Amino acid sequence: MTTPTRVTADSSPRRRPASVEVGRIAEIDGLRAIALTLVVVYHLFGHGRVSGGVDVFLFVSGVVIALSLARGFAHRRPVGVLSRWARTFARLAPPAAIVLLFVIVLSLTVLPPWSRAQNLTEVASAALYVENWQLIASQLAYGAPGPLTSPVQHFWSLSIQGQLFLLVPLVAAAVFWLWRSRRRPVALLWWIVGAATAASFVYAVWLQARAPQVAYFDTMARFWEFGGGMLLGAALVWAAVIPARLGAVLGWVGLAAVLLSGVLVDGAAAYPGPAALLPVMGAALVVVSTQCAAAGPGMLLRSRPLRELSRISYSLYLWHWPVLIAFLALAGAMDGVLDPTGALIVLGVSTALAFGTWWAVERPLAAIARGGGRTGARTVAAVGPIAIVVAIAIGVSLAIPPAAQAAPEVAVPETSARVGQIVVDDCYGAASVDPERPECADALDPDAPLIPAYESLAGDDANRDACWASQEGEVFEVCALGPADGYTRHLLAVGDSHNNVWIEVYEEIAQARGWRIDVAGRPRCHWTAADRAHPDLDTAAGCRTWNDHVDAYVAGTPLDGIIVVNSSRAGYLPGDGPLYDPDAVLAPGPELDRVRAEGYADAWALRRDPSTPIIAIRDNPIFALGALGCVADPERVRAGSCASPREDVLLEDGLADAVRLDPAAHLVDFTDFMCDDVECHLVVGGVIVMRDHLHLTATFARTLAPYLDREIAAAVG
Repeated sequence: MTTPTRVTADSSPRRRPASVEVGRIAEIDGLRAIALTLVVVYHLFGHGRVSGGVDVFLFVSGVVIALSLARGFAHRRPVGVLSRWARTFARLAPPAAIVLLFVIVLSLTVLPPWSRAQNLTEVASAALYVENWQLIASQLAYGAPGPLTSPVQHFWSLSIQGQLFLLVPLVAAAVFWLWRSRRRPVALLWWIVGAATAASFVYAVWLQARAPQVAYFDTMARFWEFGGGMLLGAALVWAAVIPARLGAVLGWVGLAAVLLSGVLVDGAAAYPGPAALLPVMGAALVVVSTQCAAAGPGMLLRSRPLRELSRISYSLYLWHWPVLIAFLALAGAMDGVLDPTGALIVLGVSTALAFGTWWAVERPLAAIARGGGRTGARTVAAVGPIAIVVAIAIGVSLAIPPAAQAAPEVAVPETSARVGQIVVDDCYGAASVDPERPECADALDPDAPLIPAYESLAGDDANRDACWASQEGEVFEVCALGPADGYTRHLLAVGDSHNNVWIEVYEEIAQARGWRIDVAGRPRCHWTAADRAHPDLDTAAGCRTWNDHVDAYVAGTPLDGIIVVNSSRAGYLPGDGPLYDPDAVLAPGPELDRVRAEGYADAWALRRDPSTPIIAIRDNPIFALGALGCVADPERVRAGSCASPREDVLLEDGLADAVRLDPAAHLVDFTDFMCDDVECHLVVGGVIVMRDHLHLTATFARTLAPYLDREIAAAVG
């Protein structure tokens, strides 16, 4: 192995001859270890802040692959795409596969059963290096951990690295093959990398402003960090070396920028936009300083502690997140908050597992990855673990279907009851706390299985594609429930996902009464004239357009009633600023109450007939992330302890204030079916109330059907 060319004099720069080969830079291993360890430390102790370590990690990965390509160019060796892929993934894939197998076991034993399907899907995505795209498709936000957070979420950065490790050698080989008759294909390659890096940075700035949650995981938006590393790697071979004293100073400044970027910048909201230049440029200065005298940070990065840390840093990064999620689930930390003691426990367990993985897996496979084995052996080491993990994830998914949702057989009163036009023939759910049905108070067996089955909670959703305008599809969709013709009343139900949990109930009411009920829903969109706060500009613009469609629909359609349901978690903007301004969200108080209520009332005023009744359904309680874990414990369910303080989970949604502004508006409040004076319950009358911490189960909503029918009928007269 050749050693880095260093400048010992500090008076003037020197130019490295083109024939000089830059060998493996030991300091880069130390810098990469610091980057990955920063991610771990911030996940455990940072309370949701982002360290900038991933940005440094991607940059350093670019430097490494550029130096590797440069060594091949210097010796006029072909790129060797297949052998390079085999060598790279023989080192990366086996440790990752072991962690992913652990996650499969974790999903089958510790994590909520209803999250199993999503977890196994993401395990396969992580094994195939597409987890970042899976997270974008699932619309998951990157934030503080909790028991419901994906246990392989952290594989998103490894997926981006893997995709680029696949793509870059392929592009390099294509350039050399297409321009093999030209004299300077190497220069052309670096021009391509430079253009792609610049384009990626522009794209990252644009996407981060419009959709930061997407930009965070987007490979194209992240390429500029990797590409910048490649350009610096090329510069280390061909460009002038800076004076030693200046390089040493810049190196320490760069290391400080790397270490402090998580403190100075809220990376979760700002990366990979321009703010990411802080950790990336810091890493660049550190790498440049490695070519200078020993006074730079190289003496630290080459130190024995960092050499030892660099050996386990990759495995530590792999292990820490699933261990953290498992700890939170086992500890019953429903809100995802990790105290310092818990963080130290997770760090200790993760470090032990990382050492074991390095000793048993990474160390013996290192020789194969470096070329001690044939290309075939390296290929098996690279592809085999991926195939095994994907096969097991798919096999488990097929072998363990969702549990049936049929109601258990328990003793219930023989006589049925009629509430409005809905016949209720059991005492499940809302009927069990109905004061007008005293026969239901003790009708259910407390030891009977809950419905829906705990394993099936995630799928207990009444939503339908025809009733739902997804953010990726049509901006406005309307479905019609009830008779196709001959209906006596025509209503519209409009709102976000909290409205669409009622679709089966709307259909039951429509069929029982001979009405037509149209449903129009869209994620995060409320029918309001106020400016709602949104996670990005695209969502804000989409909801504005959706509102315009709703306005046109209610202004041009004769309706006998309009039902509105909205999430109480929504934030609002003051109304005098830009469409998307995440820093201007109104805090709870009189101004928020006014803006929210007037926004609803102003939208309702656009309906064709001002006397058309508005039926506003108050939002359900919003529980803490992970609260549903309680319902898996029969003892806690029987004791009635699966509940949260009413004042913590029952949020104001502004509908009551808006109803007071419209003479034809009516408020429907089902809180008393879910909450007593002190607490709101996750289990009512043998039925699990919530399918996640935000939405009602379709099963519990159906038990409220007779009561909603009665309220709507009274409103429309």
